[in-house]
Amino acid sequence: MRATQGVLMSASRWFLLTIVVLLGAALSWWFRPWAERSPSVMTSLMHPDYRLENFRRMERIFPYRLIPASDQPFVFVQAPGSLPEHFIHEGQQVAVSEFLERTETTGLMILYQGVQRFERYFHDATEQDRFTSWSVAKSVVATLTAMALKDGHIRSLTDTVKEYVPELDGEAWGEVAIEDLLRMASGIDFDETYDRTFSDINKLFYRTFLLGQPVRNVVRGHAAARPSGEAFHYISPNTQILAWVLESAVEKPVSAYAAEMLWQPLGMQDDALWSLDNSGVELGFCCLNMSLRDYAKLGQLYLQQGFWRGQQLLPENWVTEATQRPEPWLTAGHGYPERGYGYHVWIPKDPDQEYFFNGVWGQTVWISEKHGVVIAKTSVDPMFREHMAEVISFMRAVSEHTATAP
Repeated sequence: MRATQGVLMSASRWFLLTIVVLLGAALSWWFRPWAERSPSVMTSLMHPDYRLENFRRMERIFPYRLIPASDQPFVFVQAPGSLPEHFIHEGQQVAVSEFLERTETTGLMILYQGVQRFERYFHDATEQDRFTSWSVAKSVVATLTAMALKDGHIRSLTDTVKEYVPELDGEAWGEVAIEDLLRMASGIDFDETYDRTFSDINKLFYRTFLLGQPVRNVVRGHAAARPSGEAFHYISPNTQILAWVLESAVEKPVSAYAAEMLWQPLGMQDDALWSLDNSGVELGFCCLNMSLRDYAKLGQLYLQQGFWRGQQLLPENWVTEATQRPEPWLTAGHGYPERGYGYHVWIPKDPDQEYFFNGVWGQTVWISEKHGVVIAKTSVDPMFREHMAEVISFMRAVSEHTATAP
C-alpha cells in the first residue's frame, strides 16, 4: 500500500513539474523577453488603451523594411485656410469638431490646387509620426503596378498571375488576371468578415502575425468560388497576390520599388516603413507606415493624372481607367451601399469627379478633381464602418468649402 502511494506521489510530482515546465515554455514563447517583438505585444495592437500609440509606432510591433525619404524633398507651398464649422449628413447638421473627435482623428491635411491649406494633428500625434495605412497600402500597390505596366515590366493587365509567379501555376490563383486582382474580382473563396473569430481574414492575421507563418503560404491554396472577372468580392489576399506579381515582374522587393518609383520622384519628405512577415515579405494588403504629408502627395499625384514636376509617372489614362469603371457590378450597392470600386480605388455613391483610398480604422486619402482638393485623414476609429457614409459627407463638404473659401 505504501509503495503504491509512493508511486502515485512520485507520478504526481512529475506531472506537476511537467505542467510547470510547459507553462513556463508557453509564457516564454508568448512574452519572448529576449526578442525585440513578441505575440503578447502584437495582441495589444488594437487594444483601446494602446491603439492610438500603436498605429503610429508599428515598428515596435512588426518587422519592417525602410523606404528612405527623397534626396530632394518636395514641400508644398502653404496658404493657411480653415475648416467649415458644420456639414450636412443625411439631412442633419454635424459639427466638424465633434465629428473629428468622434472618429478619433489623429491627423488632417488639405491641399487645394497643390497648395497646403490645412494641417493639424490630434491626440498627441505630430508631423514626425508615421501613421499606419491599413488598406490604403492596397492603393499604393496598385499605383506601383501601374508604373510597372508603364515601364513594360508587366506586359498587360490581362496577363494571368501564373505568368509572373510560376509557383501558383496549378492553383486557382494562377488563372486570375491581374486586372481581376485590381478589381477585387478574383472569384477566390475567402471570408473577409472581421467580426467572425475564425473567418479567413482573422486566420490570416493569427497565422501570419502570431504564428509567424509566411504570408504567401497563408494566402495560397484557396479554391475559386466563381469564375474571375464576374463579381466584386473585396478580399485582402487579392492585393497580397498582386504584390507577389509586382515583385516578380520588377525583380525587387515591393518597398524597394516604392522607394525608386514613388518616394524619390514625389519628393517624399519622410522615411516610411513597410511592415513585413517573418520571412521578409511586405504585407502588401496593409501596413505601410508614412507621414500625413506624404499621404497627401499620393493623392496629389492622382489629382494631377499621374503627372509630377515635369514627369508622367503613371500611364496617361491610368487614373481615368482606375476610377471610372464601366462594370455595373463595381458600382455602389454591389458590396457596400455607400461606395463602389475601381482599380484598388473607392468610388463614392453618385460620384462627382471624386474618389478615395481607404483603410480600416478610418484612414482616408480623398481626391476631388471637381474642386482640385486632396484631403488626407488618419484615424483610430473603431466605428469606421458605421461612419463611412458620414466620412464621405464630411469630405465633400470640406472639398467645397476649401475650393470656395476666399
